[in-house]
Amino acid sequence: MVVNLKCYGEKDDRELVGKEVRNTATLALSFALAFTAYKSIQMLQSSLNQKEGLGVTSLACVYACVIVSCICAPTVIKLVGGKLTLIIAWIAHSIYISSNFYPIFATLIPSSILLVLASGSLWTSQGLFLSSNGASLAKTKNQDLHAALSKLNGIFFTIHETSQFTGNIISSLVLNKGSYDEFQNATKICGANSCPLSINATKIVEPGREVLYTLLGIYLVFDLMALFITLIFIPPLPKSKWSEEKSLKSSISSCFLALGDYEVLLLLPMFLFIALEQALFWADVTKSFISCPFGIHYVGYICATHGASIVVANFVLSRIVRFTGRHFLYALASVLNMTMFILFYFWTPEKVYYLFIIALIWGITEGVWQAQTNVLIALLFPDKKEPVFANLHCWNAIGFSTSFITSNFFCTSTKLLMVMSVLGLTVISYITLEITLRKKIQINKTTIEKDVLEKQELERLQNPVLDTIHNPEFEKIQNPELEKLHNLE
Repeated sequence: MVVNLKCYGEKDDRELVGKEVRNTATLALSFALAFTAYKSIQMLQSSLNQKEGLGVTSLACVYACVIVSCICAPTVIKLVGGKLTLIIAWIAHSIYISSNFYPIFATLIPSSILLVLASGSLWTSQGLFLSSNGASLAKTKNQDLHAALSKLNGIFFTIHETSQFTGNIISSLVLNKGSYDEFQNATKICGANSCPLSINATKIVEPGREVLYTLLGIYLVFDLMALFITLIFIPPLPKSKWSEEKSLKSSISSCFLALGDYEVLLLLPMFLFIALEQALFWADVTKSFISCPFGIHYVGYICATHGASIVVANFVLSRIVRFTGRHFLYALASVLNMTMFILFYFWTPEKVYYLFIIALIWGITEGVWQAQTNVLIALLFPDKKEPVFANLHCWNAIGFSTSFITSNFFCTSTKLLMVMSVLGLTVISYITLEITLRKKIQINKTTIEKDVLEKQELERLQNPVLDTIHNPEFEKIQNPELEKLHNLE
């Protein structure tokens, strides 16, 4: 068995033909294994390492440093390739999990920084990998590009999001070995009333070290399995036209230059919101609405429900999007998210099963935001995916770091208002983007169709035997731009 460490660019797009679904599933499995460990420990950080806010401080460091990592992502991928980027990332994940065996500022913070130095490039590589395979699948099967990308993103996130289910089930089963006392008078210190600087600040009963070591040992094995699968089974990422043409200097500056695109600017509120709503669930909902009133051992079960909902949502939505369109899915996610935020703002925890229902609904919304945003970027920016995907994860990082930093200072109710405000801005900017696109598509269609008729008439005059004026195949072959415009609609 040969371990393929070639950088992307040493194989061309033909190597993807016929293997697109298999490549996507393999990539998703490696992500699922690694993030089974990372997501689970991340959701427990605010409850496990409460002393001096170490848990949320480490999370803030993770996402603050991702900003730098994302800016450099196009350059890193250009230099080392997509596959080696994944390998480095999984090694960093293993070190981060190991540091939790002895969680102090001197171990957890440096390992968090090391982890994120690879994270920006990791997710940018993932976006490029799915885009390359999606384009290959659409071309090979003569499919609509939007449908092909939605299918592969659906497959990836369906498998990837099983990590939330498996990881949190494991954490709950292991943590159940401990004993915990439920908090009394939850109305005063839990839910939206939870304030870190208050004299009644939420304090969570932590598990014993032996139980925690068992949990961390299991997570470390998952990271090593992800590394093995990537080494053996993940193919190199084909080199894109953008990366071949750009110099190192322009590659580094590309993340900033992409912000000069009006359409990218309109997507920034969405990029930010995706991170804020996830961080709210990971840090604030898990601590203020789950661990505080009901105990830390419930976190895994509720988060597993949330993860399973994302899996099902990604699988189902990737198949119905061709009938509903992305507009309906984004509208549905926005309405559901706003409803839950308002509910949490006024709601005091009473029955734990309510949280299971909310976790299910929340998972549906994340399934929309994750998969459809990746598809939207691939459709809007086919010639500069690297810098735009880097911007996605850069602004995600800004959202995560902002949320985790404020967790040590702001009440949960304040953070809910902040997330609701960003969601409102996201809806406005997305509607503006769609209106802009429709105007642009209509103008381009008119221009291209005029060129089509002229070329068809010229072809008919040169070869009267061929009547191509009403031949849709001729139009399709001669004008791929029309197909791109159709995909955007």
